[in-house]
Amino acid sequence: MIRKNIYKWHRMLSIIIAIPVIMWTLSGFMSPIMSSFKPKVKNQFLASKSIDLSKVKVSLDSALLKNRIECISNFRLVELDGKIYYQIRKVADNRLTYIDAQSAAIDSAAAENYAMKIAKQFLGDSTAKVTGVSFIQNFDEEYLDNNRLLPVYRVDFNRYDNTRLYVDPASDRMGLATNDSRAAFSIFFRNFHSWQFLEKLGPFRSAVLVFLAGISFITAVMGIYIVCITKSKKVNSSNSSLKYRRLHRQIGIIASITMLMFTFSGAYRAFVKLEPDTRQLYSINDEFKAAHLSFSFDSIAKRYSVKNVSLAKLNGTNYLRIVSPPNATNAECHKKDKDASQHHMEMKSLPDVIQYVSITDLKELPDGEEAFAKNMACNFSRQSPENIISVTSVTAFDDDYSMMNKRLPVYKVQFNANNNERWYVETSSGKLATKVNDVDARERFSFSKLHMFHFSHGMGKSTRDLLLVFAALVNLLAALTGTVLLVIWYKKKKPKVKLQPKTIS
Repeated sequence: MIRKNIYKWHRMLSIIIAIPVIMWTLSGFMSPIMSSFKPKVKNQFLASKSIDLSKVKVSLDSALLKNRIECISNFRLVELDGKIYYQIRKVADNRLTYIDAQSAAIDSAAAENYAMKIAKQFLGDSTAKVTGVSFIQNFDEEYLDNNRLLPVYRVDFNRYDNTRLYVDPASDRMGLATNDSRAAFSIFFRNFHSWQFLEKLGPFRSAVLVFLAGISFITAVMGIYIVCITKSKKVNSSNSSLKYRRLHRQIGIIASITMLMFTFSGAYRAFVKLEPDTRQLYSINDEFKAAHLSFSFDSIAKRYSVKNVSLAKLNGTNYLRIVSPPNATNAECHKKDKDASQHHMEMKSLPDVIQYVSITDLKELPDGEEAFAKNMACNFSRQSPENIISVTSVTAFDDDYSMMNKRLPVYKVQFNANNNERWYVETSSGKLATKVNDVDARERFSFSKLHMFHFSHGMGKSTRDLLLVFAALVNLLAALTGTVLLVIWYKKKKPKVKLQPKTIS
């Protein structure tokens, strides 16, 4: 029965998936080309320098109380136009407040000025003319949720390609660099590959993609079965149907394995996305009363070379999180450099030294960074610290923690529950980078190896892009020749209308 009906089933399913497969393969073929549309940005990250604490003339608590700010969520020090500022994050307020650490005056223009400063540093052009600065609190059609960082500032530059950078002043990071060409291609790719035009349908969009990708997988299996049980007929030059059938058969043989890889991993990814991504909901939002933030920067300067300072709360105790330059060689430096070269980034050879110092007596908390990571993971997961298996510092992307997560460095806190659940937390921002368990890891491994061809990672990015382009191209040709066959079949099946001879009365 299968042998008798396989052609009919293959044809019927092909009618359903013809247009979707052409859309996927066409956009997939063009995806590696997208990198050529990126604006020229010199720096992917900004290396921080030690801060001259002697420029801080007003203590943090005095600066806050003078401006009638009684409670904050966090702070750090930034330098702008030769001055040191307290960058204050208020409770339940996305906008940062900048207080001059010398005069204690609030600078209302500093927020945009600092955003422009770091945007120019990323661009590598301090003389670039800025045409606009806007505050972005939500993801939109250009700044998508896969950029992770919020809130950010969009800084537009007066360049031929209308370059704009989305930067996060709270962490000195860039969320996105784009221009008109890349934005247009991004719209094309999202609508042809991810079907964003169905976004208003919510989870139903993922359900549609699962269904169509699943049907495509089955159709490819049928095509392979047909090739195995039948022989190619000799082509008659006058028979276009046989000509295209043989061409479709030959291309299909080449494309079959990658078609199975793409459709299986694509359906798997769409199925996982039926569950919404909630990582943006997880963050530590502690409150610190200004009256309890009395400490001396002079005392800190005597003990540490400081790159930055922020706040952290552990077990009811307020700590200063002090970031200092590396002071010793570290075995992780080679791994970081390797990861940086693979992702076209320049990174520091050595990780910073981070100390947690009690505000009241300036006593150091042993392994404070690890303790804070555990605290974050337990708060987010609502699991007991006794369930923690391991805590690992992550300074490079891998299959379990891909570069789609954006944030580095992070800590991986693994629990002995929920399929070895791992929570990747960013201690510097108090935010969740991602959570993964063994089930999620299988899907991510599938997508990484079968869809993105990261099995060829050792061959270099250019080789991987060429393999992706070739695979997408042969699948596109297989889909196009199959579509031609469907048109020929339809024309043959369509009944011909016979013209009746006119009778002359």
